[in-house]
Amino acid sequence: MKNITPKKPGWENWPSPGDLQELCNKADGLFHYAATALHWIEGQIRQDGTAARKQVFKNLTQMGVGLLDDLYRLILTSVENIDVGAPDTDRRTNRLLGFQHVIGTILVLDEPLTICQITTLLADISEDDFDVTNFLEQFRSVLVPGTTTSFEEATPQMHKSFHDYIMGESAPTEFRIHTGHAHFVTARSCLEVIIRAGSQSRVAVEYSVQHWYKHLRKAVEGGVTCEDERMWNLFGEMVEEAVIGIWATTDLLDLFMDVAAAGWGLLKQHANEDKMQGMSNMLMKATVLVS
Repeated sequence: MKNITPKKPGWENWPSPGDLQELCNKADGLFHYAATALHWIEGQIRQDGTAARKQVFKNLTQMGVGLLDDLYRLILTSVENIDVGAPDTDRRTNRLLGFQHVIGTILVLDEPLTICQITTLLADISEDDFDVTNFLEQFRSVLVPGTTTSFEEATPQMHKSFHDYIMGESAPTEFRIHTGHAHFVTARSCLEVIIRAGSQSRVAVEYSVQHWYKHLRKAVEGGVTCEDERMWNLFGEMVEEAVIGIWATTDLLDLFMDVAAAGWGLLKQHANEDKMQGMSNMLMKATVLVS
């Protein structure tokens, strides 16, 4: 606790022995509970300053003993308090969609990326709608266990209990992550990176080239119908000569198999055949390149 207490006037006797005992009681011997709670408290202090001194322990005392689900819900509602009406419904919608996009992507990544690399991968999220960097900083108590000298270079390692919580029935529906949708938005982010490869980091481009079609297949397998106009437009841009040179560096046979499987799945879902032309064109390009 000493490490997260600001060395400023007014913080000398914080927290009180009673507050510390209450935190210990709530943790009930669970190290992960205590560690996550401390990181959340640290984030609240960083965000709200002195206003957090009483509020953080007040919120913790309202939770059950040793209940991680209660702690996770507290952390989620600290990001967006769904328990009260939203004065700006558009803002709330953008924040919840942003949450699902960012956390969903982190949960379904095929290989670990750092916070900085994830931010680059998700550059398709408009900063005017959702500040990815700021959100990741807010959510670091769940994303990065323990302390790290460089948050940007840290690799998210969500505890299994949070993974199960946020994808299960216990999580509020507004925050709950659905695997198919998570793969879909990740595939779309990857396509955006490939289209704009010249302005993106090497790691983000490499990940996108190697994994976009895997995420697409898993999205369709997860029940996503791809009723997203931007996605279809991206498929059209993927067959432009300058862009082909980017994605043609991957395993084209794997790409063909996964895109074909996704296309077949979409046809069985009665997807618009005209819109699927871009996907068909990609398959034809891949066939030519393989041969």
